[in-house]
Amino acid sequence: MNISGRVLAGLAAPASLRLVWLAPFGPPGFVFVARPGEATLWLTREARVLTDVPAADMLESLTGVALAPEDLRAVLTGCLVPEPRPTAGRSYGDLVAVDLQGGAVAYLRRIGGEHHLVAGTRDRLQIEYGEFRRHIPRRVRVLSDELVAGSREPLTDLTATLFEPDINVDIPDEAFVLSDDDIPDDVMPMTLDDLRRVSPLEAPPEPSSSR
Repeated sequence: MNISGRVLAGLAAPASLRLVWLAPFGPPGFVFVARPGEATLWLTREARVLTDVPAADMLESLTGVALAPEDLRAVLTGCLVPEPRPTAGRSYGDLVAVDLQGGAVAYLRRIGGEHHLVAGTRDRLQIEYGEFRRHIPRRVRVLSDELVAGSREPLTDLTATLFEPDINVDIPDEAFVLSDDDIPDDVMPMTLDDLRRVSPLEAPPEPSSSR
């Protein structure tokens, strides 16, 4: 999956999420909100709305990465999992591998006198972290273990660059809900299969060069 876009994200514990795809001009391409037990995705250009589907399934259709809101928050903030509980550890040179309860593995390296999470594995995903500022990674790369058929390329290779992240900011609960008043009357419901066919974040293929 080849995707491209600029997204305004708001995440809050324990499991609330708001993603707004910022189009180059005009209104947002989509608004995706979730909180425990409910999620809504509004495709503004297509005038379609998806509800009654787990947030992780919606996110997988958008990005190729099936993570629930609490897991996405942990991955993007450099925690890897919501509640990391070490069970074992070992060293490989300057790299320390820490097994976490639930099967995830965190890889830490000493940078500037402190250990930083530089990589991790969880849920058949490989995650790489870089460009740390104030203990927060500004670059997060997520690769799937699953490969494209007939190649050695990962089926999903997603890099998120975090610009000006604000930590410990109170986000009102209303930000994680789309009410009937927020969505126009002409918006039609859609299914998860419909979303997979639309792929709003997928970048168009590069034009082939001709001679």
